[in-house]
Amino acid sequence: MLDKCGICGGRIVFDNGEYVCEGCGQIFEESFYQASPISVHNFSKKFTFKYSKIVSIIKGVCDRLGFNSKIFNEAVYVAESIIESGIRSNGLKIAFFSLYSVCRNFNPILCDRVLKEFRSMGLNVNERNCIRILSRFWKYYSYKGANLGSYLNLMLESLRSNIFVREYVRNFYHLNENILWSKVKLYCLKFLEGYRFSGESLRVKCAISIYVSCDKVFKSFGLENPITLGLLSKHFCLDFNNLRKVLERMVLSHEGLAKM
Repeated sequence: MLDKCGICGGRIVFDNGEYVCEGCGQIFEESFYQASPISVHNFSKKFTFKYSKIVSIIKGVCDRLGFNSKIFNEAVYVAESIIESGIRSNGLKIAFFSLYSVCRNFNPILCDRVLKEFRSMGLNVNERNCIRILSRFWKYYSYKGANLGSYLNLMLESLRSNIFVREYVRNFYHLNENILWSKVKLYCLKFLEGYRFSGESLRVKCAISIYVSCDKVFKSFGLENPITLGLLSKHFCLDFNNLRKVLERMVLSHEGLAKM
C-alpha cells in the first residue's frame, strides 16, 4: 500500500479505523496496490482540504473540552452544510459557529467554554461581538429532521411530566393522553418544517412549536390551552420576552395559526 498522499505528499497513517493523510486530512480506502481517495460527502475538490481542516479544529476543541461524540457529530454536520453553501469564510470562524450553535442547544453553559477556547486559538471573539460573527452563518444550515424530532420528543416528555400539566390533563377522564400528545407532536413537526427561524436556538424553536400546537390541539378537544408562554418560559428556563417576540414574528406575521 502507498504510504504517501497523492494530493499533498503527506504521510498516510491509520487513525481511528481509517487511513488518513497527516498533511491534508484526505481519507483513503485500503487497497493492496494503491490508496485511492474516498469521496468525502460529494464535496468538490476545492472544499476537501478546507473541510478536513475544520473537522480537525472541531475534533481538537471537543477533545480538549471533553465534549462527547454527539456534540462533535452535530458540529461537523453544521460545518458541512455551511461549506456546501459555498460561503467564503475563515475556517476557524466556521468551526466556532458550528460548535457554539450546537452547544447552545445541548447545554448553553458549554458556550462560554467554547468561546474562551477559540479566543485562545486566536479568533477575535468575545461576548459582545459573538452574535455578530454567528449571525453570518445562521441561514446556511439546518438541523437534521431526526435530530429535531428527537429533541422535540425530549421537550414534550419533560412538559408532560410537569405537575400542573399532568394534573390538568388527568382531570378530563374522557381524554386519551397518548392521542392528545401524539397530535401535539404531529402539529409541532408540521410547524417546524413549514416555518424558518433565523438565529433562534433549537430549544426556542421547539418551545414555540409546542405553544402553537397545544393551542390548536387542546381547543380541538374543547379545552383551554394550559400551555402558556409563561409556563414554557419557566419550565424550560427561557426568556419570556424573547419567546413572545419570536411568536409574534414567526407566527402572527405569517398567519401561522390560520394555516396549520
